[in-house]
Amino acid sequence: MKKILPALVLITILFVTPGFSQEFTELMDGEDAQIVGMLVSYNVVKRETKKGNDLYRLTATVTNQKSKHTHIFDVAMESFIEEPQNAIAYFQFTNANGKALSATSAHFYSKPLYITVPYKCKKCTPVKEDEDPYNHYTKSVVIGSQFPIGSTISKVYHIRVPKGEVPTVRVMIY
Repeated sequence: MKKILPALVLITILFVTPGFSQEFTELMDGEDAQIVGMLVSYNVVKRETKKGNDLYRLTATVTNQKSKHTHIFDVAMESFIEEPQNAIAYFQFTNANGKALSATSAHFYSKPLYITVPYKCKKCTPVKEDEDPYNHYTKSVVIGSQFPIGSTISKVYHIRVPKGEVPTVRVMIY
C-alpha cells in the first residue's frame, strides 16, 4: 500500500501534465492552421544562394478569429516592453542557421493597452490658481495588451538554411 500511492501520484502527474503544457504545431508553406482560436500561416520566397546557404524571405501571419485576447498587467508601465512572457505566438524556424544576422525564431506581440492617468506634479505649478493639480497634468501608461477579434499581425523575416533545404516552421500559441 505504501508503494502504490506514490506510483499512482506519479502516473497521474505524467498523464495530466501534457494536457496543460503548450505544444508546437508544424506548419506547411502557404497553408493556414487553426490553433486555439488563432489562424497562423507563413509563406516563403527564395531570394538567392550564397556561400552554401539559401536565403529566404519568410512572411509569418497571426490572425485572431475566436476570442478577445486581453492581458492586464499587475503594475502599469511607462512603455510596453516586448518580452517573451508578453507574447501571443512564438514561431521557430527549425532548420535556420542564423548566419549573417538572419532570424531563427520570432515572437509576436499584441498591441499595448494605454490609459491616461492624472498625476500631481510638486515642482510644476498649475496655469491658474483655482485649477485642480490632479486634473491639470496627465500622462499615458500601459496597463496591458490586447489583440481584438479579427486583428492580424504579419511580419517579414530573412532566414538562411543549408543549400537545397526548404525552411521548416513550427509555432506555439501562448
